Formats: sequence, C-alpha cells, structure tokens
Amino acid sequence: MTPRALLNRIKQAARDQETYLDLSSKGIKELPPEIGQLASLTVLNLAGNELTTLPPEIGQLTGLTELLLQFNQLTTLLPEIGQLTSLTKLQLFNNRLTALPPEIGQLTSLTILDLGSNQLKSLPPEIGRLTHLTLLLLDDNRLTSLPPEIGRLTDLTRLRLAGNRLTSLPPEIGQLSQLTRLDLGDEERINPITTLPPELGRLTALETLKLENLELTDPPPDIVEQGTKAILAYLRERLEQGTQIWESRLMVVGEGGVGKTQLLRALKGEDFQVKSETTHGINVIPLPLTHPSRDGVTMTLNAWDFGGQEIYHATHQFFLADRSLFLLVWNSRLGWEQGKLHYWLDTIKALAPDVPVMLVAAHCDERAADLPFDDLQKKYPQLVGKWSVSNEHRELGDGIDALRDALRTHGADLPLMGETAPASFWNTTKAIRELKKDNTWITADRLWKIMEDNEVSEAARPVLARQLHDLGELIHFHDDEELKDTVLLNPEFVTKNISNVLEYDGIEDGLGIFTREHMTECWSGVEETLRDRFLQLMERFDLSYRIPDDPENKSIVVERLSSDPIPFEDLWNTMHPDKGFREIRMKFDPQSTRPAGIPGWFIARSHRFTTHTHWRYGALFQDDRNQRRHLALLESSSQYRHVQLSIRGPNPHNFFAVLRDGLELTFNRFPGLVLKRTMPCPEQLKDGNPCTHEFDVADLENRLQLDPPKLTIECPKCYEGVSVTKLLFGLHWTTETEVLARLDEATEKIVNKLDEASDERAMILDELRELRELAQREFTNQFNRDQRLEESHCPRVFSLRPQDQTSWPKLKEKLFDKKWTLQLYCEAPGCWHPAPGGGEYTIDEPAAWKSTLAPYVGRLVKVFKYVAPLVAPGLGHVAPALADLLANDVKLMTALVKKLPDIKADRDLKAEHGLEVTDKTRAEGGASLRSLRHLLTELDPKQEWGDLRKTLTPEGHWLWLCEEHAEAYLQ
Repeated sequence: MTPRALLNRIKQAARDQETYLDLSSKGIKELPPEIGQLASLTVLNLAGNELTTLPPEIGQLTGLTELLLQFNQLTTLLPEIGQLTSLTKLQLFNNRLTALPPEIGQLTSLTILDLGSNQLKSLPPEIGRLTHLTLLLLDDNRLTSLPPEIGRLTDLTRLRLAGNRLTSLPPEIGQLSQLTRLDLGDEERINPITTLPPELGRLTALETLKLENLELTDPPPDIVEQGTKAILAYLRERLEQGTQIWESRLMVVGEGGVGKTQLLRALKGEDFQVKSETTHGINVIPLPLTHPSRDGVTMTLNAWDFGGQEIYHATHQFFLADRSLFLLVWNSRLGWEQGKLHYWLDTIKALAPDVPVMLVAAHCDERAADLPFDDLQKKYPQLVGKWSVSNEHRELGDGIDALRDALRTHGADLPLMGETAPASFWNTTKAIRELKKDNTWITADRLWKIMEDNEVSEAARPVLARQLHDLGELIHFHDDEELKDTVLLNPEFVTKNISNVLEYDGIEDGLGIFTREHMTECWSGVEETLRDRFLQLMERFDLSYRIPDDPENKSIVVERLSSDPIPFEDLWNTMHPDKGFREIRMKFDPQSTRPAGIPGWFIARSHRFTTHTHWRYGALFQDDRNQRRHLALLESSSQYRHVQLSIRGPNPHNFFAVLRDGLELTFNRFPGLVLKRTMPCPEQLKDGNPCTHEFDVADLENRLQLDPPKLTIECPKCYEGVSVTKLLFGLHWTTETEVLARLDEATEKIVNKLDEASDERAMILDELRELRELAQREFTNQFNRDQRLEESHCPRVFSLRPQDQTSWPKLKEKLFDKKWTLQLYCEAPGCWHPAPGGGEYTIDEPAAWKSTLAPYVGRLVKVFKYVAPLVAPGLGHVAPALADLLANDVKLMTALVKKLPDIKADRDLKAEHGLEVTDKTRAEGGASLRSLRHLLTELDPKQEWGDLRKTLTPEGHWLWLCEEHAEAYLQ
C-alpha cells in the first residue's frame, strides 16, 4: 500500500466512523499523523507490516480496545502508548523491542499482553500495575531477571517465559494466585534456571508447569519427573526449614572376582580379607569422606557394590542410577580385555550418558596396569581418570589414598551432593533407615503413617515415596495393583533373593520353568506372605512371566532359558512368503554392546503372544491365542549385538506395530543408546536371489518429511527404484494418508456387497480389521507424549452429538449455540465403543470450546469414521442397538467436522491456547488435548469418566479402557 493509498484509507475510516480497521500485511513502513483522527476505532490491526516506530498521535485513539502490532520491526514504544487506557489486548510479538516505557503501566485495562519474540532485557517495575492481565507472554526475549512487581499481577492465569536468560525467579511469583500455566522451558527453548523458589508451592491453581530441558537441581530430577503436582508439593514442604543433605550414590561395577568389595573395605580403612564371599546381587556400603573444600562437612557416598557374574547383569540395570558416580574396577593381573571394559563402559553410557566414570585397576602389586586410556577416553568422554591400587598390599604405594582423594573431589561435584531437602523429607528418610535394621518390608499404610508422624503433608506423601524409590531407599510401585500395598525396605534383600532364582539348581536348564515348589525352596528365608510379591516383582522387572492358562501357576524365568535356539522353522514356515504371505522385517542395532536383558526382557513383556517357542535370545509369537493370524520371529544371539523382528501373515502391519512398540520401549530403558533400524530391500538381484541391501529406516522416514517428499530411493545393490511409501506403509505416521486411503478402498468393496461367501470378501474383512486396529492404535499413540505426566491424562476418544438431532442439519452457524452431548469411548484398538459406565456429558456452551477442540475433532474423525462399518449387521458380533448407535455417532461426527471452523495454528491461536512447539499437527493436538482435559474435568469433577480405567499397556501406551478390555492387559 502506497502512502497516499494509506492516507485515503484512513480518511475514509474517519468519515465512516469505522470501529475496526484492518491494515495488516500492507507493506506499511510509516503511519501518518492522521491515524489519530480515528476517534471511533476500537480495533486496529497493523500486523505483518514494516513499522519501526509509531507516531505520537497513536495516543489519541483512546477508544481502542485491541491493538495488533505483531510481525513488525518496532524498536521502541513511545510514551504516548500509555494514553490508550481502554486497551484490553496488545499484541507486540515478533518485533525488535529492547525496552518498554514506564508508561506501559498506565494500560490498566489490559487482559492480554504478548511481547514474545522481541529483544527485551528487562521489564519496568510499572508492569506490576497491569493488575487485570490474565495472559502475559514473554517467551523468546533476553530477560535476565523479573522485577518483584510481577507478583502484583494477581489475575494472571498464564505466564510464558521460555527462551530467555533467566537464572532465577523472584519469590514474589508465588503471589500469582490465579496462575494455571507457567512455561519456563520447552522442546526448543529454555532458561539457565537451576532452582525454583519454594514460593512457587503457593500457586495452588497451577495445573501445568513446563520445564522441558531445564537442568534443575532443586527440585531434584526425580521430583520433576513426577509432574506439576509433585513439584508444588515438594516446594510447599521447602517453604519450611530445609536440611542440607551431603549424600549421593557411588556405583561400583566390574566383572566378578576383580576385587570390588575388597576395594571398598580398603577405602574405609578396614583390613583385607583373605577369603571373601562372592557378592550375590547388591551390597550397599556407606563410605564417609571429608569434603575437599568445606571444613567440618562429611559427605557420604552410598556405595552400591554390584555382583559381577554375568547372570546378575540383567537385574543390576534396574538399580544402576544416573546422577551418581561410577567406579569401574578391573583386574590388572588379567588385563583390561579380560575386564570387559568396553562392555561395562557401553552399558554405563547406555544407562547414564552423562555420569562421571572413574577407572580403577586392582591387583597392581601383581602386574602393572596397562591399557589404552587415551583411546578409551576419546570413545567414552565420561571417563574422568584412571587409578591403580593394591587392595591387599597397601604399603606398596599410596594408590588407595589417591583414589580416596579423587572420590572426595568428584563426589563433591555430584548434582545431588549438598542439596537442601525439606526437613520433613529428611526426617522420614532417617526413620525409614532406622526401620530397615529390623524389617525387610512394611505395608504402604505404615509408610504413610511414618510420613504423617514426620509432618509430611498428605499431598507430598506420594511424591516422597516416589523419590525414596528412585533413590534406592526402598522399593514401592504405587501404580501396580498387585504391588502398591507392599513397601520393600531393603534393595539388597530383594536382589539377593532374585539372584537366588537365577542360580537355583532346581530350575531345569534350558526350560526356565519356575514352580510353586521351587519358590518355596528357593525363598525359604522369605516369609510366606512376601513370596508372591517377589514373584510379582520379577514380573514387573520382565525377568519372568506366568505361563498363560497354566493350572499350576508356573512361571518362565527368561534368564534361565536355553542360549541355543529351539526348533521353530516348521511353524514359522507355514506362513512363508512363497506361500503368498507378506513379511515385514526390521533389524535393531544399538551400534555398541547390546545391554544385558535384551531381548529377554522383551520376551517376558510380550508373553501374551507366546507360542511357547522361546529361548534366551529369541522367540516365536502369534497375535491371537485362539486363532493364529500372524506369526512373529524375534532373533538375536550371544555373539551379535543386533535384534531382528520379523512378522509374517496376510496383513502383518498391525502386529508389527504392537511388537515394535514393545521392543522400542525395552531399548528405551537405555537413554544413551543410539539405535539404528534397517529394513531389507524388497527387490531381487539379477540372478533371481533376494537383494541383500538394508535401508536405514531413519533415512526413509526423513525422505517422506521433505517438502516435497522423495517417494522413491535407489537401492545401491540391485539398482532398482524402491517406493519409500510402500516400505514404510503403516510403520510411520507419514504414511497415515495411505493407510486411511486403503481403509476407504476396502470399506467401499464391502459396502458394494461382495459375495458374502467369496474368498475375496473374507480377505478384505481381515485386512479391514487389521488396518482399523492399526489406525486406532496409532491415533491414541500420537498423544502419549502429551500424556506422559499424570496431570495431563484424560480419555481421548469421544463422540459429539447435538442434543437436538432432528433440526441439527439446518442449524449451520447456530449449531454452536445449541447444547452438545459428549460421549466417551473405550479406546481398545479395533474395538472402540461407548463407555459402558455412562461417560455421557452435556456441553452447555459449545461455542466456548469449538476453536480449541476443532483441530482435535478433525483428526479424530479421520479414524473414528471406521468404527461403524465393521460392526454393521453381518460384519461383527455386536448387538444391533449398539451397531446403530455407532453408525449414528459416525454420521454425526463426520457431518460435524464439516461445520467446524477452519482453525489455523497462527500466532493468535498460539497466544490464546499456549502452543509452544513448531510442528503444527502436534501443536494443535497438544493444545486441544489440554482443553479436552479441562473440559472433561469441568463436566466430571470426580473424574469417573464412564468407569473407563487408565491402563498402561506392555508396549508403554496409556489407554482408557472398559473393564473387559483392561483385563486383557492384566493377565
């Protein structure tokens, strides 16, 4: 827009006494003074121009309620901005502001102020006068501090601060009593904050506290992982007098017989034992050390001495902890290769990528330590140094003294050392330690009573229980129905008894069968009431599983299965591709030592699919106990690090997705692993043999996410062009369109009344069932990341029905003035159906929710519309009334999504709903899910939600299920 055209447009608006003037995205570089003549204006939109300043006359627009200036180049705001005292909304994000004038404080009517993506270094104290603000966005600036006056904004409900340079928050932030959401860090933007003020604990209305990627030391990470409620409960306890704790953990690992226990005795100044018993499981030994720089302070490194025999390795990895110091011991007499240093360093790196590791050579009196330390340190930067000691002949040198001094130095730098904990927490910890002296376990009720006696608030008790569990003080699984009432006080006692099972001679080699008689003999020293808990604990750790439908309730201990494969080929080849079956195959390579426990843990975790054909490094599965539709083969070996998963059958994608998720979850126990996944080329070589090339799955996925996507890739072995979409069909979210298109195609064939007795009809029905289950599972899986914290959990599948369905098709815009009925659904993949316990709610004001739910409903309907066809008469075993209800819900939801507004994930939507990620689909879904949780809580404050049970599947996905479908995951 030229200056003249702009002036003419302003004069026209003045003549017509316009109240709304849209001058957005007109290329305007300067506003003329005549802008001040628009006395009737209430909304002025100047977004997306090239303004560097505003004219003083802007202050004459005293009737303005909204001023939109986002995406300009403003470097300053004139004092005249303070004259706009009627403003309720001021959008200034994506400019170049370095400071705000004090006059900003005169805008006392403001409810929304968006200053994101500027260059602000500080806020004026006058910001505290904006007491009607409900939304303040300050993300992506250069703020190093907040003024104490921020605490005066007592109407504020959302405050966004991610992407600044804040090192602390003022205590006054605890006065924001209406705050429901506080963003300090997200996936891409952080602040260098390491501690949160205890005063945050006073924010009783706070529902969401985003802290992604912040390196907090207080609250400690085990508290932060539990979510907002846990953090606030912890901080409320901190408001009282805290206690500085000088304790942390020392993990002592290495092969069996290298002298770990004797080394700890030497470090404590105790005499050498000529005959020392092998460590079975774990021993925990306190090691007191004087602080290297603080006079009068004694630190305690609680040394966890791990038995080094290979059979224990799979169990140890549940207790090896990050935020610790590792001592890796090897025998210099036998050599570093014999000490398997690469294996142990790979394991530590996989479990705790950032922890410091001290490398200690024992028996240096017999042979000098010789190893390529520089090469090791290049590969494993965690190595902080090497030491040589003699446990027995200490007079030969000062190795023990030097090692002790190094432990003092590195121990003092540990993240938890010297941290302040609530006094009530510390007193409870001491009471638990005293109780351990005479007890191996207590009930959960007794644990709560101990906390109550030590003045831990009711809200903080589950938080402290989780923290004590994570720190190894006790073992308590509050989310396990079978284990939640039992608190095990002694991890050494637990691991010793589990180790007894792994060594027990009564278990027949290769079969791994563990009977009730074995349990009685193996755990003779364990009181009878506790034996079932030990068995359940082994199942929880994926060390064993109960044989399905076995009348004697026998179990399989996976670590005692045969190392050699047992015959599986005959059954596996019944679904050979040569017989017309499809096959999907993927290889998972950790690119370092494969951690102990894989694939055994996965075999135990996936036992509901067992064919009773399994060995220590592999298994054959089937997807249905009663009707074998697909087979899966898991293969590995003791020599090779990779694990291969293959699925055969008519439509293998769904079963592959289930097992892949379980295998990925098993690998995810090791955050430091860099897993490479490969798939074989489906083409043939010129000689007719299968091509041997394997494509990198990550490369294939990246190709589909390019703009435009690259849909083919040339195989470097057979030189054929291969379809990327076909390779990844059903295996990656980018192929969702293809999966849904195939569902549409198959559904159309069924609707067209294929001969009911035809083989083609039966085949298509099978494919529909598999693809429908796959699509529904993948839909709910997309939101698992958004539901990783308990505070954001809620059902995600529902239908929306206008209460007046007869006149609804004619309503159009008035649709959102009428009441809706929201019906929750059971989320069992392939079996979505209305919640049997009700779950039906009336939404009185749909208009208030349409913008936030619209993107989510649009995505839901893509999959929801496949609920009805398969349960129509003749296509399933569903009551006709339910089939009609499902069909009606599908019809209404499909029509509704056409009437919902076209919501764009622009900055206004981000400002309104707190979106913070760049991926549009995830951003819309995450915001809508938060709105859905808020809506459901309003509709059902008790959160009964139709008697749907929040269920964690063995593959790590949360589903809201009816009782019948939940039971399938509890067997």
